[in-house]
Amino acid sequence: MTFLKLTKNKTKLFLVMIVASFIVGALSILINRFLILNFYLEGQIFYHQLLNFFMSLIRYIIIAYLTIVFYKKKISPQGEYYTIFKITVLLVIFSFLYRLFLSYVGRQASDIFFSNWVNAGFVAINLAWYYVLACIVYNFNEIRSEKHEK
Repeated sequence: MTFLKLTKNKTKLFLVMIVASFIVGALSILINRFLILNFYLEGQIFYHQLLNFFMSLIRYIIIAYLTIVFYKKKISPQGEYYTIFKITVLLVIFSFLYRLFLSYVGRQASDIFFSNWVNAGFVAINLAWYYVLACIVYNFNEIRSEKHEK
């Protein structure tokens, strides 16, 4: 499968996406300490879920933007904003699938004790999701350039 074949540029993009995710995760932890919104919205579940949805969406947009900035290549010839939008949509879809997988595991084996080995397995699955995402993002340019050649 040439789509998943490990190349230098895909590896660079994969590492850039992981670094961008760590940066955004650290920033969101710092910002949540100052917002203290969870304390005020504890009794209002709808607003709490709505706030978490928008905060996640903003995190995905920032991850996509940092990916473009750190990668220093124009991934899509249609413009960086379109590429940021595509990466954000992919992050939302992948996040939904990952949470769906976690809820499935939780329902199937609710008595499972999340040991270090199980957590390491989830980290490996998350890294695999990011690698597939990096392969998809890397192929944006190849698909677009093939259309222009024809």
